[in-house]
Amino acid sequence: MGGYMGFGMAKWIYTQRPQKAFSKKKSKPTCNTLPTYSRQFKLQPSKQTGHFYIVISLIFLGLIFSGFYFRAPDFVEQSNKMSAQKQAYNKSRDKEAFQFLVSSGTKRLKRNNLKDAYSEFKLAYAIYPENEHLHQLLVETLSALCKDGNTYCTDLDKILSHSL
Repeated sequence: MGGYMGFGMAKWIYTQRPQKAFSKKKSKPTCNTLPTYSRQFKLQPSKQTGHFYIVISLIFLGLIFSGFYFRAPDFVEQSNKMSAQKQAYNKSRDKEAFQFLVSSGTKRLKRNNLKDAYSEFKLAYAIYPENEHLHQLLVETLSALCKDGNTYCTDLDKILSHSL
């Protein structure tokens, strides 16, 4: 009985004889011996075909670098323009933030909320420390707060010493 083993009858598996244990296979007799290596080398001049590719690659690199050379001023001009726009935008944002902080601080000062007004004025002072109106508001707020706590008196002394 031949069994089914995958893709068809594999009768040849069943007809093989088992190999004896520790037996040595017969080697095929060889009449030819391996030939000895007897090649001779001689110096020859190199072929000149690589020069064409070197010249083409140098021309290609020259074109790339010349393109960069002529485009560099445009790039620098665009970069300067963008940095000027960023600086203008940052100045306008600082001005808006300063105006908001000063107006918010004056509203709190009118409502007699001195500590919050001082914090607003302090933030505005970090943006524009040269503003005279802000300096006057800070001195008024700190002089009112100096009566209550000692930490505000040291801040008032610092601001008054910087203004002189």
